[in-house]
Amino acid sequence: MDLQIQLEVLPAPVENERSEPPRIEHRINKIPYYLYQVNEQAYTPKVISIGPVHHANPNLQPMEKYKRRYLESFIARNDELNLEGLKRTIREMKDGIRYFYEEIDLCRRYDDAELIKMILLDATFILEFFHKTAKNQWESEDLMIERQKMIILTDLVLLENQVPFFVLEKLFIVAFPNLSNTALTSLTFECFFLNFQDKQPMNMKIVHFTHLMRTFLLPPPERLQGNRIDLVVLSYSATQLHDAGVKLRVNTSSKCLLEIKFEGGVLEIPRLELYDDTEALFRNIMAFEVFHSREDIQFTDYCIFMDFLVDTAEDIKVLCDNGILVNCLGEKNLAASFFNRLNSNIYPTGFHSHFAGICEELNEFCKKRQNRWKAALRHQYFSSPWIAASTIAAIVLLVLTFIQTVYSVK
Repeated sequence: MDLQIQLEVLPAPVENERSEPPRIEHRINKIPYYLYQVNEQAYTPKVISIGPVHHANPNLQPMEKYKRRYLESFIARNDELNLEGLKRTIREMKDGIRYFYEEIDLCRRYDDAELIKMILLDATFILEFFHKTAKNQWESEDLMIERQKMIILTDLVLLENQVPFFVLEKLFIVAFPNLSNTALTSLTFECFFLNFQDKQPMNMKIVHFTHLMRTFLLPPPERLQGNRIDLVVLSYSATQLHDAGVKLRVNTSSKCLLEIKFEGGVLEIPRLELYDDTEALFRNIMAFEVFHSREDIQFTDYCIFMDFLVDTAEDIKVLCDNGILVNCLGEKNLAASFFNRLNSNIYPTGFHSHFAGICEELNEFCKKRQNRWKAALRHQYFSSPWIAASTIAAIVLLVLTFIQTVYSVK
């Protein structure tokens, strides 16, 4: 992934999936049609299918031969591994796996043998792909995989394209029993370019990769406290805020996108880099929140707030000029369209009080006439050193002229 994010999380130890099945909010859901209408490509894998939803997609079948070869390579990593033993391991988790996909009708079309084969191929491919990516150890037959590894990583965070993380954990432990229980987590972070160094970890259960990416984007609970209240609309775009005297700055003290603050007329927003795969990542995290987080939809609230800031390409320019946005999409209109369409067919039930409070404070700031006058004076007469020098010179000349006139009159 191109988005650089800081880790605040480490997973809890693996538990017995049969005795403690995934909670209901950890099931995988099918993306609803009303979201597909906005941008179907953002939810559809381009190279590889994981799990039952896109398994029959003919465009993804060329990757199946690599899955079989990667299964053989995975077995070869441990002399005690064999195909039947791995199948038995998956079979022991069958109930938890079916529970994971229970909301997807497609899963019911596969009998136990088909499901076990599918999950085994998908899970071992991911583990082998992670190993080759982290170690940069590619064989000659891996040329297509190596060239498309960034696309594959994007496919692996799509909500419909998931395998339960507890399956990956179990297979990893079976294959590498001497490694620590955080070795797979570290490998995952390395492959997704997620940096967890110098951070205080907290225990949590990773459900799947979409859930993991969302966790990285959210701040720790103690740093974004609040509750849900009615939606508060920010009435001013980034350009209008700038014209009203709000100083826009990049928040360099935090890499968490949601840590936005407004103090003393300064709106600080963490840097966001826009790449071709950013929309797919954002949309799938928002879809995850729609189905699973209920009241906890902070990332969706962040996207709504950014949509408030961006109306036109001029707003993108203002945010880029102040270092808040890094637009790698090309045209500013493309970046503006990214934000304007991001919340299409998303209907939030309220707004996080943190973002609502910022919107209220910004609205009040812009309503004050003296702030607009100060901003107009600064933009028109002090926007650059040369203009400021000319303005000061004109004021000095005006004062001297006035003094000369007074003496002449006397």
